[in-house]
Amino acid sequence: MRKIHVRVAMVYIVIAIIFLIVRSFIVPPSFGEYGWYRGDSVSEIMNLSVKHAGSYSCSNCHQTEYKAWTTGKHSTVNCESCHGPLKYHVDDPGGSKVEVNATREFCGLCHNENPSRPEGFPQINLESHGNGFTCVTCHNPHYPWFD
Repeated sequence: MRKIHVRVAMVYIVIAIIFLIVRSFIVPPSFGEYGWYRGDSVSEIMNLSVKHAGSYSCSNCHQTEYKAWTTGKHSTVNCESCHGPLKYHVDDPGGSKVEVNATREFCGLCHNENPSRPEGFPQINLESHGNGFTCVTCHNPHYPWFD
């Protein structure tokens, strides 16, 4: 074997050893335990605090709105999409205020004109529709006029 081949082989071996040493410090011990991710991430995610309650949790106290929502065009939109995380409000209804973003721009996230939306989807031009009033001035989002 020629001298150059031995040197190249030694360089590759040294690089491989350095790689394995660095990898042992960088890769967490639980990686690959349950698949191609950190096994510890499951328990870390389970220990995160819950912030969302789900739309069904609104049905007990807000029966009128919930019934209108379930039969309306927005029935596929979760309550928390507009009202934000509601877990704290469900746990303490009197002590936790629910913020509602009723700006035109917020409603426009879904209803501003966009050619990629399905045919028949209610779309408006924010600049010309409604004379600058907020959408909830004329439209009840729990039961919109478009039903």
